[in-house]
Amino acid sequence: MECWGRRVVAAALAAALAAPLALVLAGCGSAVRFGPPPCLPAPLQVTPSAPARGGAITVSSAPASCDLGYSDGHSYSVTLAAAAAIEGTPGPRTEPVEAQVAADGSFSIPVAIPADFPRGDAVVIVTGSPYDECGTDGTGSCAGYAATLSLR
Repeated sequence: MECWGRRVVAAALAAALAAPLALVLAGCGSAVRFGPPPCLPAPLQVTPSAPARGGAITVSSAPASCDLGYSDGHSYSVTLAAAAAIEGTPGPRTEPVEAQVAADGSFSIPVAIPADFPRGDAVVIVTGSPYDECGTDGTGSCAGYAATLSLR
């Protein structure tokens, strides 16, 4: 009987450890990632940080600290959106502007602010980078490539 009891305990312990391990190995656990961290572009910079409507901003990024794997002709799409558009409700957005990106990930582009764009909080949204790969292979970021500003 003593041998049977040890087997039951061992089986229960193995089952208890197998489920969390299976989740981590399947990519559902967030505590463990295998391989190198994802290569992401340098943070966005927006100048000026409090521009006037009818003016323009410059959106830029320094070179990435890793190899993004970009080739000649890589581009980002840059859009200015009012805070309401960020929160999931329809809100004003500019037409996307295409920014040519260097192989090292750096870029700089002016973005016009329409005179009738709403005052207040807004965000510059950049697509076309590894930030867009949220969840596709378990290594992407879900943060998005964006920067906030306040329009006067």
